[in-house]
Amino acid sequence: MVFLPARFLIVPGAYSFAEGTYSEFPFSEKIKLYEHDHEGRYLRLRMEHAGTVLQLQYWKPDPWTVRGRLEVIEYGEWGLRFMPTLAFGFEEEGQVKRQGESFDLSMRSYHFGIAFADKPVRQCLAATSSYMGEEMVKSGYYTPFLDAEQPCYLNTTFNLEETPVIDFAVAVTNHSRTAVEKARQTLSLTTEDLNSIKSCLHESLAMEGRFSSCAEALRDVMSWNAIADHYNGRVFTSLTRFWIDKKFGGWFLWLDDVFYHALVCTWSGDWQMAENNLKAAMDNAVPAGNMACLMAAFTEWVDRSQPPVFSFMVWKYYQLTHDLSMLKRCFPTLYASYNWWFANRDGNQNGVLEYGSSNDCGDGHFKRTKLACKDEAAMDNSPMHDPAVFVEETGTLDMEDIALNSLLVLDAESLAKIADVLGETEKSAFLRTNMEQHKKRIDARLWDEERGIYANRLWSGEFASPSPTSFYPLAAGIPSKERADILVKLIFDESKFWTKAPLPSIWLQDEAVHDDVYWRGRMWPPLNFFTYLGLKRYGYAEEARKLAEKSAEVFVNAFDNERSCYENYNTFTGIGRSVDADPFYGWGALLPLIWVMNFLDSTDQGFDFAACDGEPMVLRQLKTYMGTLDLLMGDETTLKLDDKIVFVSDARGRFRDFQMTDNYASVTVPAQQSETYVEFPSSEALLLKVNGEDRETTNRIQLAAGKEHIVELWY
Repeated sequence: MVFLPARFLIVPGAYSFAEGTYSEFPFSEKIKLYEHDHEGRYLRLRMEHAGTVLQLQYWKPDPWTVRGRLEVIEYGEWGLRFMPTLAFGFEEEGQVKRQGESFDLSMRSYHFGIAFADKPVRQCLAATSSYMGEEMVKSGYYTPFLDAEQPCYLNTTFNLEETPVIDFAVAVTNHSRTAVEKARQTLSLTTEDLNSIKSCLHESLAMEGRFSSCAEALRDVMSWNAIADHYNGRVFTSLTRFWIDKKFGGWFLWLDDVFYHALVCTWSGDWQMAENNLKAAMDNAVPAGNMACLMAAFTEWVDRSQPPVFSFMVWKYYQLTHDLSMLKRCFPTLYASYNWWFANRDGNQNGVLEYGSSNDCGDGHFKRTKLACKDEAAMDNSPMHDPAVFVEETGTLDMEDIALNSLLVLDAESLAKIADVLGETEKSAFLRTNMEQHKKRIDARLWDEERGIYANRLWSGEFASPSPTSFYPLAAGIPSKERADILVKLIFDESKFWTKAPLPSIWLQDEAVHDDVYWRGRMWPPLNFFTYLGLKRYGYAEEARKLAEKSAEVFVNAFDNERSCYENYNTFTGIGRSVDADPFYGWGALLPLIWVMNFLDSTDQGFDFAACDGEPMVLRQLKTYMGTLDLLMGDETTLKLDDKIVFVSDARGRFRDFQMTDNYASVTVPAQQSETYVEFPSSEALLLKVNGEDRETTNRIQLAAGKEHIVELWY
């Protein structure tokens, strides 16, 4: 845990006599991450060293105070010989000194007080957080500890025989005496006090019913992957804690992932972090006009970008928040990026684009190679690209990509909507014209008539093996209804794509599906996400629910049983564990997000929500620009806004475009087999229209069977 203004750290560690090893618990599968409030007011994790399992909890009574508890859950050896350590100190400058029987840790006007319920076995002032642990590895746990001449940390150690539960507190004030006093007072917090702080978890999105942990997963996966990037002076959601230091030197930003994180944070209710993520993504803009694929301490891939999900994610953020300032901030960068693709990734000049790697743009790893192009595709070793070659003259692959082109259509559509809101009428018109022309080119060039599917295509005319990106045209609104019907059948064809963990990253007709190596055959959350969006866009409600349900089942099996959120999953077994699957990866949260959005989703006009047939479901605490929405589904569908019931109906199916202002409400009710009703119980009706026709004013409206109804109420 870090106090950012002073870069002050609390660092847990542990020494095992049985193994003669010390650990400060670098992230791995031995770390199990549990609840984590967005603001760090409560969090819990378990960590294992040498067979001993410890649980760590933090409570924050206020932003300046932390109450901590480190306790043993499972012994791997005699507690006397297992020594947990707690270090408190500074990453950079800071003063650490003894002050009577206590200690004064300070930076500028910040003073940090430390207090323990039980006195540590030993404590000393050290240059590093790991000093005591490293000394015990050298000479055992009776080794002398000496104060460092220029200490940065207070090191403390305990043993699990005497203190199986270690309660401590840290407080920051502007004076050493008051800091210590406040820390000591914090130790007196009762169990009731701590539970009251923990109740902050109920403020975020929650579900009741099947796969209910999907809602809390959005919060926990995002919160645990939040990092402080001191080099760039920002806080955002990293892909995974596992890669930060091992691969990229302390900070890195991979473009698409951070856009996905912005979406997930928006839905989980952490709008501040969603905003941080979008701002961080904008920082990847480079002079050539694109947004860089990767920026990191060790390398910068400015010669390539990533699949253009950008404007769609910003628009989804806006749908939920109505944050106009973010649209204004992002639009120029998004517009430049959109145009960059057409100027730099049309190697054969036919208007259907390829992935590539630009010349005269930085010196990132793999620049001007086929691998760089596959990095831009974000499908690093996909079998789709096996037959493609890098064309030096054009800086692209010789393969037109269905994902790239479809996402550019979706990008143009979303960007045009942003332009409309901002009053950029000329740019909006240009985007829509270009989008319609692009759709026609895609439909003509990338439809494989023989196999009845969209697919990547070599310049020679040969089609590549299809993958779930073949369904991205649905999300972009490209195919006719006839072609859409063909695609939907393929999604659920058990000989093509419908596996235990659908959808495999290459279809089942390709032998590479059995490789089970990264993008060669495994199930990937982004592929399911865009396929789900396409099903929903074309009105395949039951099919969309089926994909959402299967995706949630795969996710929850790992999350509930292992507390893992994998980067990808074995498509035949649904198992995430693999050398090629990070165990707590950000975009893994797209799978539970699909399940949440299946019940309640934002639209351009308001919100869609689904009455569920069968088991009751509850979705609580969705933060929106209208207020906080709760959705209760059972025999009736009930919608609450800020705890007030505002809508009730016995209709089934998906309600569309619900909106509510101070004096107006509207909703589109799906066609029913029998007469149904909708009710706005909190509104005193002044004017009522159904399908544009006036009705007698009433809060409870009867609707005839057999057709869809648009209900509008003024009050």
